[in-house]
Amino acid sequence: MFKSKPLMILITGLLLALAFWAVIQVLQKNTGDEDLIQISAEQENSLDIPKSVKPFLVQTANAPASILSAAQSGSDLSLRGNGLSGASLLLLSDGNELTRTEVDNEGNWSLDFSYPLGGKPIALDVVTLTSDGHEIRSDQSLVVINSQHVSEIVNTDKDKALLLLTAPGAHSRVLQTPYANLPQKDGFALEAIDYDDFGGVIFSGKSEQAGRVLIYAGDTLVGESRVDSLGRWSLIFGSIMPLGAYNISAVLVITDVSSVTLTLPFERTQPLLEVDKNSKIAIKYLAGRIQIGRELLGGGYQYSVVYAPTALEE
Repeated sequence: MFKSKPLMILITGLLLALAFWAVIQVLQKNTGDEDLIQISAEQENSLDIPKSVKPFLVQTANAPASILSAAQSGSDLSLRGNGLSGASLLLLSDGNELTRTEVDNEGNWSLDFSYPLGGKPIALDVVTLTSDGHEIRSDQSLVVINSQHVSEIVNTDKDKALLLLTAPGAHSRVLQTPYANLPQKDGFALEAIDYDDFGGVIFSGKSEQAGRVLIYAGDTLVGESRVDSLGRWSLIFGSIMPLGAYNISAVLVITDVSSVTLTLPFERTQPLLEVDKNSKIAIKYLAGRIQIGRELLGGGYQYSVVYAPTALEE
């Protein structure tokens, strides 16, 4: 028993020494942190750093430009959009530059130019050129379809082209139509139906009234959405649209006893571009509607159907 006492004293001494060393390390760390904080604060005060940075510029440093509106009259085209402040913006057609402009300090840009619209449709693409030489291509394409020389289209304004703003996997926007208007009732309109070769489909439109939007393929309910705060609605579905011809109905349910129904003909057939492998855009003109097929950058095809008001079923 007495022989183990020196061993116990030795162990106790070692434990006290370790504890003392740990306390010293903690104190040194805290002192070092305080010095670092003080130096960091002094350095920050000595630098000319803006106290506020615009979140818009930070968030969109590498964002592509967007087209917000477009109009056409004869051979004159007018485009408006937003983009990276101070950058150059190029407008391309089939990879060739048509014109360019600069994005202003507020992030806005505009282009007014002339382009001889013939019978062939064109797709206009926007590319941002940054000050360090980087190119940022927008996903959007503005498809311009001149109806002046197309006898198959009836009840249209021959001087107005169809301006369709498209993007892969997103709903299309009809910025201008040669028809009198979009198919609509009581402020509820269907703007376009977009689909792909695999049965994926996007329905989109707008409404002056709030409510739920139900989509039917024939008598089958395929899904529902709601009108958003901007008065727009859209529904995206994957692999649900079968081949063949049938009616599509969009129903706006305002209350339990109040609704508006738009019923339109629809046909999913073989890909339009299978007929001509060299075409990047193919158009099919049907009674009361235009069907547009386009090749996507990187591969694949997407199709859009734009309707005339006369296409509405009673």
